[in-house]
Amino acid sequence: MDERRRLELDFRAVRSGLGVGEFVRSAEVLGPVADVFRAHEHGYRRIDDFTLLHLLNFEAGQPYSLRMERADLVCIQATIAGRYNRWIGQRMDLVSPHLMHISNTPLSVSDTEEGTRLRGVLIVCERRHFVEHYRLNLERVPPAYRPIFLSREGTPEVLTLPLSPLGIGLVDQLLSCRYGEPLRGIFVGAKTVEIICDVVAQLNRLQPRAAPRLLGERARAEAIESAAEIYRREIGAPPTIEQLALRVGLNRNELTSGFRALFGVTPHAYAQMRRMERAQELLHEGALSISEVARRVGYEGYSSFARAYQAHYGRAPAPADAPPRRRAKGDERA
Repeated sequence: MDERRRLELDFRAVRSGLGVGEFVRSAEVLGPVADVFRAHEHGYRRIDDFTLLHLLNFEAGQPYSLRMERADLVCIQATIAGRYNRWIGQRMDLVSPHLMHISNTPLSVSDTEEGTRLRGVLIVCERRHFVEHYRLNLERVPPAYRPIFLSREGTPEVLTLPLSPLGIGLVDQLLSCRYGEPLRGIFVGAKTVEIICDVVAQLNRLQPRAAPRLLGERARAEAIESAAEIYRREIGAPPTIEQLALRVGLNRNELTSGFRALFGVTPHAYAQMRRMERAQELLHEGALSISEVARRVGYEGYSSFARAYQAHYGRAPAPADAPPRRRAKGDERA
C-alpha cells in the first residue's frame, strides 16, 4: 500500500491570489506541510503579472505525491541536487541534477521519497508571454518540442537541456540569498528573469533537427566551474567542501577529482589561492589596513592571515604589496 502524503496545487489559483512580488507559504495553499518539507522557507512568489517562482531548498520529511494543475504554462525546472519522479499521464521522467526540464502539460504528478534533499528552482510562466516577451525563436526548437510553446494543451514531451554554469550560479544565488524583504523580493525577481533569459538564449541556439542531449562529463565539468565561481564570489566566507558539493549537486569525491582535473589543485587549495590573490590585490591598492584586508578575505585576525600569506608568497604581508599574477591550471576558463 502506497502511504505517500497526497498534495494538490493549482498554479493558476496560486498566481491569481498574489500581487506582484508577494510570497505565500506552502501551508497556506497545501495545508499543514511542516512534516513534509523540512525547510526554513517553502512557498511561492509572484515575480510579475505572468510568472511564479518556487524555490526548492528542503529535505522531504516523508514520501509525498504532489499533483499540479498547470494548463497553458511553461514550467522550467532547474535542479542542482536531488532526484524525484515526475508523471505526465502514463509517462514517468526522472528529474535529476544538472538538467533543465522545460514542459507544458495540463497536469503532472511528482513523487518524492523520504530523506530526499532537493536544491533547485521551478519557474512557471504564461506560455504566450514566454514566447513573445522573451522573443523565443521557435524555428530553432526541434519540432517534437514546439507544442510546449505553441499549444495551450502542450505535450507530454519534456525538453531537457544541460544546466549551464551560468544557470547553476543563478540558482545557487537564489537559494543562498540572505536579504530580508523588500530587497529579497527585488533580488529574487531579477535573478528569475535572468534564468529565463539564459534558458531562451540556449533554446535560440539549438539545432532544430537534433534532440538536445546532455553528456555526463560535460555536466560535471560545468558543475566544477560553478563551484569555482562560488569560491570567487564568496571569498570572504568560503563554504566547506561538503557545503560546496551540496550546492552544485556533486559528492565530495567528484568535487575533489573535478578540481584536480580542471585546475590542477584541490578545492581547498583553489579557494586558498583565490583568497591570497585577492588579499594581494587589496594590499596593492593601499586603501585598507592589513587587519582589514585579512577580514575581507575571511581571516579573523592578523596572525592567522600573516601565516597563510607567508606560506603562500614566501614573505609577510605589507602595504602596497605588488601582485605578480599566478594562475592555476585551466584558470583561463574562470
